[in-house]
Amino acid sequence: MSGLGTVATYTVNHQAWRPGLSVPYSVAIVELDEQPGLRLTTNIVGCDPQAVYIGQRVRVQFEQQEDVWIPLFTPEKGASRP
Repeated sequence: MSGLGTVATYTVNHQAWRPGLSVPYSVAIVELDEQPGLRLTTNIVGCDPQAVYIGQRVRVQFEQQEDVWIPLFTPEKGASRP
């Protein structure tokens, strides 16, 4: 898999739902390039949450939390807002 996708929709959350969670943060549904219709609910990291937009090209990065690796997405380098 390429690890690339496109933001299908998103929201910016301003509520800390657990202690230590930094707000605001972006929750998005990302459609993966390899299979149209295959969508993953995730966070967009590595940018200002207000900079996320529908149609944004993103790349997966994994974050380890204990013994689990969580797929998060970061904006693809060189991608610009239409």
